[in-house]
Amino acid sequence: MASLAGKFRARSSPMSLPMIRTERMLLRPWMREDVDALHALWTAPEMRRYLWDDVVISRETAEQAVESHLATVDKNRIGYWALHIPPPISSAPAPIVGFCGFRHIEDGPDIELMYGLEAEFWGKGLATEACFAVLDYLWRSTSYQCVYARTDPPNRRSVGVMLRLGMTQESTTEAMMKYVLRRPA
Repeated sequence: MASLAGKFRARSSPMSLPMIRTERMLLRPWMREDVDALHALWTAPEMRRYLWDDVVISRETAEQAVESHLATVDKNRIGYWALHIPPPISSAPAPIVGFCGFRHIEDGPDIELMYGLEAEFWGKGLATEACFAVLDYLWRSTSYQCVYARTDPPNRRSVGVMLRLGMTQESTTEAMMKYVLRRPA
């Protein structure tokens, strides 16, 4: 999978991220109404092991993350999407099964790609598919020249996603592996 360019339709409105449709998913920008669903996702043992260093975060922490996302979208046109797998035929909204997007690293100018999926969806290429879609948005809609991704060394699945995206390893410590992807020429 080299690129998803042209394989999704994006809609955007002022001061918001576009909704993105990939072959198997709908990526919808986070909204305040997502706090409870994201909190449930982030407190699942499989998710929090690498994302929150195994800490069970409070609902308030999830709410702060969503509010930070909204402020970042308004200011920098980057943020997060909720990942949905639409059912074949249904009028009910599809639940949030993961997230993907960007944030600034420690309030600096560099940005980080972050993603996570419910464990039942691991190993199906969905994280890679979502990452390609948001990276396509990033390169088309912003002037960022590179994006970083970091993970704990034992998180081999996340390293696999980074490698499939074409990222190169920049540094490794006992606690963290850092990868980088530069803007395509």
